[in-house]
Amino acid sequence: MPIMKNKFSLTTILLLAPLAALPAADAPAPASDMKPGTRMILKFPELPQTLYARQSGKEAVTQAYLALPVNYSPERKFPLFVFLYGGHGGPGAGPGRGQQIMENKDCIFLNLPLFKTKFDPTGPFKGLLITTEQDGETICRAYTAMLKKVYATIPNIDTAHNIIGGMSNGGNSIVTMFETGDAYLMSTFQSLVLIEGGWHSIKTFDRYKGKGILYLYGDYAGQDDWLGKKMREDLPKAVKKLEDAIAANKLNATGLVMKDTGHDMPAKFDADVKAWVLKQLAQ
Repeated sequence: MPIMKNKFSLTTILLLAPLAALPAADAPAPASDMKPGTRMILKFPELPQTLYARQSGKEAVTQAYLALPVNYSPERKFPLFVFLYGGHGGPGAGPGRGQQIMENKDCIFLNLPLFKTKFDPTGPFKGLLITTEQDGETICRAYTAMLKKVYATIPNIDTAHNIIGGMSNGGNSIVTMFETGDAYLMSTFQSLVLIEGGWHSIKTFDRYKGKGILYLYGDYAGQDDWLGKKMREDLPKAVKKLEDAIAANKLNATGLVMKDTGHDMPAKFDADVKAWVLKQLAQ
């Protein structure tokens, strides 16, 4: 699969990807319980309802899902691989796409839900679209609380190599966090994986300096619906504009074109993402 520098997708269409839940583990697990493959759910009753809960009407205590890799050991550090799904983001259940990408090795996998300040079903994309201007404060407050609890639960996180990835609206959430987050959030993640979303919201380029960025987009080849036609028409102008901005700001950004793909990331591209992540981990 060819890897190309400084290429971006042009879409904000959203995917829905909820997963099944496990029983909750409200308190930090004892060190003796931190074994390879351990999974747990962390509850956050003090946080607002997730976008999934607001959109579905299924109110529930806000939660995050955490899974240790099969090669976990308390004797060394492991980075977080946080993943945010698209659409409503799901209820924070299941270890996230990062576990699949990394084949359940080398990272601590964390699935966080999505948040919006206000949910209006009459708004863009039925009220699901996350934006920096409307949702930055809410997202940063929620993710700060969640990450601090994760750090209180897992003693051996390798912060210098943490990764955060997101699909579509999840990518929007990542960029929203980077555009508005404080020093704590900015220093928590060193690598970003933006899949079919998020790039269009990047404005404060200085905030991404020193970070590794991988962004993936479909070429929409053979898709003759309104979305495919619009993407093929608008993408070249957007790519040129953003290429210039990235070059001018000297960002460490790499783009991966997903051939014969629309607004999706088929599993066949997992290996490409894993190879990029492993390079980041080796630095």
